[in-house]
Amino acid sequence: MELRPLPGAGGRPKPDYAPSSIDHLTDEEVIHLVNTRPEQESGQIAFGDDNIFRVAHDIVGKYAQDQYRVGQHIDEPSEALTLDLVFQHTTIPVPRVRRVIRNGDSSNDILMDYIPGRQLSVVWPTMSVEEQLRIVFTLRGYVRQLQAIRHPRSAIPGPVAPGNEARISESPIWGNVIDQRGPFADYSAFCAWFDKAQEVAQSARQTIPWLAESSRQIRRDVPLNTLMGSTPLVLCHQDLNMRNILVGDDGRLWLIDWAWSGFYPPWFEYIAMKIQAEHEEQSVTNREEPFWDLMIPFICGPYYREERWLNSVSLAFMYKFERARRTDAAPADVER
Repeated sequence: MELRPLPGAGGRPKPDYAPSSIDHLTDEEVIHLVNTRPEQESGQIAFGDDNIFRVAHDIVGKYAQDQYRVGQHIDEPSEALTLDLVFQHTTIPVPRVRRVIRNGDSSNDILMDYIPGRQLSVVWPTMSVEEQLRIVFTLRGYVRQLQAIRHPRSAIPGPVAPGNEARISESPIWGNVIDQRGPFADYSAFCAWFDKAQEVAQSARQTIPWLAESSRQIRRDVPLNTLMGSTPLVLCHQDLNMRNILVGDDGRLWLIDWAWSGFYPPWFEYIAMKIQAEHEEQSVTNREEPFWDLMIPFICGPYYREERWLNSVSLAFMYKFERARRTDAAPADVER
């Protein structure tokens, strides 16, 4: 299917946002501004924002992640395209992309609006239950808006890209061993990959002694296409943790850091949010947030059946089974 190109990050922004201080500058002038910016002090960098840099009083820059996934330069970073898509099709407050510049041989810098505010991870403990519930209901509305977007790109699983280009997918769903998969040319290829993963997981359970007992308790595998039914792929953020939610000085709730976003099954949002919440509590904030954890099914939807299904498949995510010539050869390709 031929897909119409997505609007690029270089397009003029909607009049909803005022002009920025770099709109009148040439790319060369912007690059000079980026390369001569004052070095940030560590105290100025919030949790997880070490890849963000201040360019002007109203502009921040971010290194695009696409080239690190594919090992080559990408003219239109997925995150910038996604921000434009969300800006045009929803009312979710997101930073407006002002420019994408090629800074050096392979680096892309995404320049976007600076949002005055504080990370939800900082504000959450000081909020009343009523205020926390307002946050929860707002996020639930945001997820519903993302899932309601209907766009030709939803035919291609993974990050947003121009036309019908498929790109490598980076997701917490894949686990810590191999965090990138794909690219998936279409939905059929995506389903075939998961069906292969089920074969590998089942083979591993039969081969590895300590998994043999648990394999008897796992239901027979269900193809992804059967699990999905008629549910379409939807736009997912995939990193909805408190650090990526800003309580703006303007009173709005902003979503930032769309580097892992793309079109996936709707339950990817739910499971990714659970994974990231656990990571934040254990490795970043070092505090438990039981009410936040409890609200995740309400925010994203309660996809318990899909979660159990994924748990039965995820054993295969330890293997580079795409390279295996035979099903029984997959365990030998484990990443160590």
